Amino acid sequence: MSFSILALVLWGGAAVLAFLVVHRAAVRALWNEPVLAQPVLIVESDDWGPGPVADADALAGLASRLAAVRDQRGRPAVMTLGVVCSLPDGAAMLADGLARYHRRALDAPEFAPMVEAMRAGCGAGVFALQRHGMEHFWPDALLARARVDASLRDWLADPQARSEGLPSHLQSRWIDASVLPSRPLDPAAVQCAVDEEARLLERLFGAAPVVAVPNTFVWDDAVERAWAGSSVRCIVTPGRRIEGRDGQGALMPPTRVIRNGERTADGLMQLVRDDYFEPIRGHRAEQVWQAVAAKRRLGRPVLFETHRESFVGAAAVARAANDELERALRGVLERHPDVRFLSTAELADELAAAATGLVTRSLPHRVAVFLARVEHEPALRRFLKYSGLRFALAPVFLIAGVMHGRCAARAR
Repeated sequence: MSFSILALVLWGGAAVLAFLVVHRAAVRALWNEPVLAQPVLIVESDDWGPGPVADADALAGLASRLAAVRDQRGRPAVMTLGVVCSLPDGAAMLADGLARYHRRALDAPEFAPMVEAMRAGCGAGVFALQRHGMEHFWPDALLARARVDASLRDWLADPQARSEGLPSHLQSRWIDASVLPSRPLDPAAVQCAVDEEARLLERLFGAAPVVAVPNTFVWDDAVERAWAGSSVRCIVTPGRRIEGRDGQGALMPPTRVIRNGERTADGLMQLVRDDYFEPIRGHRAEQVWQAVAAKRRLGRPVLFETHRESFVGAAAVARAANDELERALRGVLERHPDVRFLSTAELADELAAAATGLVTRSLPHRVAVFLARVEHEPALRRFLKYSGLRFALAPVFLIAGVMHGRCAARAR
């Protein structure tokens, strides 16, 4: 063997070894993450709760649109509803001189149309409820800030005010953002808040949802423990965990990376929601189609995030959002006829099952997806590029792409 060939072999071996040592945790996580045999699409919509009758009408309209779009198994498209269980009673709080917190909860008679719209959609299989907090803020934090912030007192005085109008750091329920940087909450208070929310949801819907969505995706170990003790089985995450807000109210750096199917210390399954469809912000169906194609290549589900604000308010705006949502769903069916519509809880159950048709056991398929995930991961992609491994392994990635295409064709 010539010296140059020997040098190339030694260099390649050293580069691969360095890659596996430096990035061993990420490589292991990418390999262990479940590989879906076919695409899964879930519409994840947050912030639904107490509001005017028009909000209930908006939900009924959404239910009709979702029921009209069905996958090959006959399952209608599913929208999860992150339920916020109450609003502040601003008039009572201001009349009380902001001495204590008052609320208007979802079980009040005035909100019966919203509860009935949620129940009807769940019965039709197009809605699935998720926990999104008794409030979309920590009450004591809001109260403390309102005592010194005139704009918050104005917000409380507006009977039409929505939590979306609060400063973003105050919308983080599971921290004390009355001061910045934020502080952790007392774990005992967190447990009481989680239990209170669960009791109300159980009273209204017969059972508390088993999926929780942290408000603004900020939470910590105390929240996870409280959810685990309150029949939650799954947490929707953005693919990382953030535990607080900094001195300017911005999200702090993440404390960990999260992959689909990973468990918390308390045994809760974690799923990743990192695609977006917010028609009110200009998002269009094409973005959904691109997301499904990309996630299919990565063997991952598409949980795309949207919010109540896109579907309520001015009639023309809400109708345009409904039209775009339906166009997105029908376009996915045209491009991926084997797509499956599931709720988030159902997806978690499928991933937890010992044997399921949704998670592939095919080694060629898993290898092809694993290599696609490696290329997709920014830190790994940079290492491959600057070490020269990407060029050396180009034939392997090419073959993997062909393998994935064949697996996808068989799935269809």
